[in-house]
Amino acid sequence: MNRTIFRLINYIEVNLPQNLKNHINRACKIGEDLSEINNVDLNKVKIALLGHDLYRAYNNKELLKEAEKNNLYISKIEKLSPILLHGKLASLKLKKGFQISDKEILHSVKWHTSAHKDMSKIFKVVFLSDKIEPEKLKKSTELAQIRKIAYSDLDLGLLMYLNYNIKFRINRNEPIHPYTIQARNLLQKTN
Repeated sequence: MNRTIFRLINYIEVNLPQNLKNHINRACKIGEDLSEINNVDLNKVKIALLGHDLYRAYNNKELLKEAEKNNLYISKIEKLSPILLHGKLASLKLKKGFQISDKEILHSVKWHTSAHKDMSKIFKVVFLSDKIEPEKLKKSTELAQIRKIAYSDLDLGLLMYLNYNIKFRINRNEPIHPYTIQARNLLQKTN
């Protein structure tokens, strides 16, 4: 087993709550499937998925404090919704704590919550694996349909998920990250 993967698994086992461990394991299984279907580097996908939620258990106050401590830029939307910072912090942790320098992995982790206009195939697999893992499907029948589509057409599945997420946030009167809209509009043009 890749040394980085082994170190991440040990870190997760010691530091994360059980519900996050379970989520990460389910996301990794989806990542394996989507990697094989889309012929992408499973090792990169697995590292990104193991690392994507290292800060997800932090509350808003802790996320803001960690971001400030690490001199991370905090946008207006991240101030309104600090949970968006957990990807940035996880990406930084992978870079500094696990000596990961692969830009594709770090970018995928950094923006796994909002998406981004610059999404490689690996990023798309990481993003969707996080969003369509089995436990999350219980929240909406629409997610089950998105998962089915993602297994046959990654870009269409991603576009459908972004549309779903934007509608969901509008219905709850929540802010929408501008990168989510940019990613959606770019995908919409190509589909």
